[in-house]
Amino acid sequence: MVLTYLAVVLLILLVCYLLRTTRPHGGTRSVRIVPPIRVILETPETATYMLKDMTNVPATGAFFQLLIRVAYSRIGKALLVPLVVRNGGLDLLSYLYLPEQPTYYPDVPRPLQDNSEANRGVLLPLIESSRAPVDKAFRFNTIADYVQAFRSGACTPTDVAKRAAAFIRQSNSSTPPLRGIVDWDEGVVLAMAEASTERWKRGKPLSLLDGVPVAVKGGFRIDPYPTRGGAAFIPELSRDVAEGGSVKKLKKAGAVVIGVANMHEFGTGTLGSNPNRYHLHARNPYNPDHFAGGSSSGSAVCVAAGLCPVALGSDGGGSIRIPAGVCGVVGLKPTNRSLDSEGSLHLAFTLSAHGPLGASVLDCAVALDVLSEDSDCRKLSPLKGLGETRLTGLRVGVYWKFFEHANTEVVSACKSAVKQLESLGAEVKEVVIPELEETRVAHFVSISTEMGSALLADIDRHFHEMNLETLLLLAAGYRVSAIEYINAQKQRTRALEIARRLFEEVDVIVTPATAIPAPAITPAAVPKGISDATASGQLMRFAFLANFTGIPGLVLPVGYTKSGLPIGLQLMGRWHEEHVLLRAGWALENSRVFPLKRPQVSFNLLNSVFSYLS
Repeated sequence: MVLTYLAVVLLILLVCYLLRTTRPHGGTRSVRIVPPIRVILETPETATYMLKDMTNVPATGAFFQLLIRVAYSRIGKALLVPLVVRNGGLDLLSYLYLPEQPTYYPDVPRPLQDNSEANRGVLLPLIESSRAPVDKAFRFNTIADYVQAFRSGACTPTDVAKRAAAFIRQSNSSTPPLRGIVDWDEGVVLAMAEASTERWKRGKPLSLLDGVPVAVKGGFRIDPYPTRGGAAFIPELSRDVAEGGSVKKLKKAGAVVIGVANMHEFGTGTLGSNPNRYHLHARNPYNPDHFAGGSSSGSAVCVAAGLCPVALGSDGGGSIRIPAGVCGVVGLKPTNRSLDSEGSLHLAFTLSAHGPLGASVLDCAVALDVLSEDSDCRKLSPLKGLGETRLTGLRVGVYWKFFEHANTEVVSACKSAVKQLESLGAEVKEVVIPELEETRVAHFVSISTEMGSALLADIDRHFHEMNLETLLLLAAGYRVSAIEYINAQKQRTRALEIARRLFEEVDVIVTPATAIPAPAITPAAVPKGISDATASGQLMRFAFLANFTGIPGLVLPVGYTKSGLPIGLQLMGRWHEEHVLLRAGWALENSRVFPLKRPQVSFNLLNSVFSYLS
């Protein structure tokens, strides 16, 4: 009898709970009314630094599999996924009233003047005058080294291609395998190299990239290879993608595409973790027991290991700059939508940009010149100042609370780089960047929903073939409401205005490339991958602002941790002012105060030397 009464009482309580009046938006918290951004920017110095750390217990193996199974169950969708999202503060936009109108693409001014001839007039003399350091200090082989070798006859593009083929086989059969390149055809590579060799013999190379080995991220269509986007299957969204844009321009310039570079599956993470049978984890050449960063992991690995001086990547949430930073190379994310996006998988269409990773700042400048043919980026201001050793007149902004939100070794190295910019003549000013937490969440909402939309058919058809980390991000994206997405785009309007005001004060904003060096690959992460929101958030901490507002960002190496892992610095600039970043990066790089160290895994295609430093 008592149990019956108890059951009736519980049933009544449940009915009351279900019938209770809730807030119209369905949440439990009251909506916060946010003042217009122009009001906030009247006194930016009063803004509070609120950027949160993501925290979780890393998930691997059987626990990770169970987590995903529950996340896609009815109870998981109702309880677990919202709990995870709320724990990370990712539901912030559900409780904000933003008065601005939404902006769905970064609305940035378009340049009008074509300066392609002026750019070539800057680049060619720098390539001609580039020489190896007299003290025999280590440096990567650059485009200039290949040009000089081909011109002098010291070696030919065919020689280089044969060595690249041998080194790719060697790197992928080592323990652990490097996995920078995941798909390649020696016959195709040699055919491109032999055609280039004939052009050099006639003294008629097509460009500075003619015969130079280049790797291309797996998110691009590269004939004759399948476009997998990091997956073990051929995704539905790749079936109608034809080779175009950036890849065609590289081939037209005579570059020898040595193969398809590894990547984090569908660009859904920042570690570069990809355990599926076709790819395996890309390993960091500075320590193969560490991740290479993502999602353009293989592109950074190929450059850092010496397999090529230039690689093509894409960047929707730091995917060029993060792997460049943790692998000790240079990476450039150009202004959003300034380069041709045809011929690639459209996964984060309002956030992503294509761009180069290179052995040096000059290599990225040469690659940008080739990639920007017949595009808006070709119409940026000429590369004036590239090659100057002084930075007089350059205004550098640093938001120190943001800058110092990083590993102590990272902060120390990057502060030294800021001091060096100042010693080169730049004026360093403290700035404040309001609403970083709101912008971080808005970026997450945008990228998770855009990827979820792009992969809707694939998750339906290939659910059990997808990596667990991919499924976890998509689960979070599929719970985003329409109101949250609209609010995210309203936050983009605010973030764009914040950026415009900042660039009235300064020419460049400086941050570390990542808040931590490359994370270790634990044995538990090898078979099924890993979900580590803490490490992912730290890697991505300084990246989202450039993607969400569309501004360009350049990353270059400025030091190493005590254990020998690279540390990178990021420079961000005004829309279509990549030349300002390249000028500052070149001056910093050529000040020679940040000497490069040889990676543990290092190939030299110009003299057929391989070294593995244990």
